Order: sequence, then C-alpha cells, then structure tokens
Amino acid sequence: METSKIIRVKNDRVDLDAIVAFVEELDELWNIGVKTACEINLMLEELFINSVSYAYAENEQGAVEIKFTHSPGLLTIQYSDDGAAFDPLTIKAADTDADIMQRQIGGLGMHLIRKLSDSVEYKRLNNSNILIITKKIN
Repeated sequence: METSKIIRVKNDRVDLDAIVAFVEELDELWNIGVKTACEINLMLEELFINSVSYAYAENEQGAVEIKFTHSPGLLTIQYSDDGAAFDPLTIKAADTDADIMQRQIGGLGMHLIRKLSDSVEYKRLNNSNILIITKKIN
C-alpha cells in the first residue's frame, strides 16, 4: 500500500528544524530506520540550504514543499521550490579524488545526494523546480 505525507515550509533557514522533525516522525510512522532517516535529512538539508541561499532574490518570500511517498521497499521524495529555474543535475560531478586544494568549490551536495539515493531526476513544472529522489528501504 502506498501512502504519502507532505510538508510545506517557507524559504527560511529556521524551517530546517521542521523538516528534520518531520522526517523523524515519518521514521516512526513508516519504520524507515534511523540510518535511512539520517541520510534523508542530510540530502534534504543540502537541498533546502541551497534553495534558501540561491533560488530566491534577497528577502524574497518563497515556499518549499516536500512530498514523501512510501510503498513497500521504496521511499520517493519530491522536493520542490518556487525559486529561480535551476537543474541541479547539470552540476558537474565532484572530483573527490582530487587534492583538496585543487578541488573546485561546490558540487559536493549533489554528489552526496547521488551517492545516498537510488535515483534522482529533475523537472521544471508550473514555475517550480522539482527534484525527485528515490531510495530503497528495508
């Protein structure tokens, strides 16, 4: 059986705590596991901080919506913001083998998301950036 839950927050850093608490509630509800919940929170923190920092003009009001869909063995996270159009999948893969002093700034967040998820896709729909992350769960 498939079930879904949605959280909506403003593009304000203080709302990160609400996202973390929501994922913890989902762990209790769906028993996704502490390790998986931590990985999800890490991915969402990267996405949310990037949305707040880069998707909106200074002092611009915006919204972030995260829809979680749970089905046996799979969790799908649809992360959307109404900020400036940006496909994070166009970010060049981080060269984690390069010397720390030679690495370019940025890209580690998407590297992390790709490593912690089973698939990631992006689409722009109705003036919203939508990133769909799937993660296999036990």
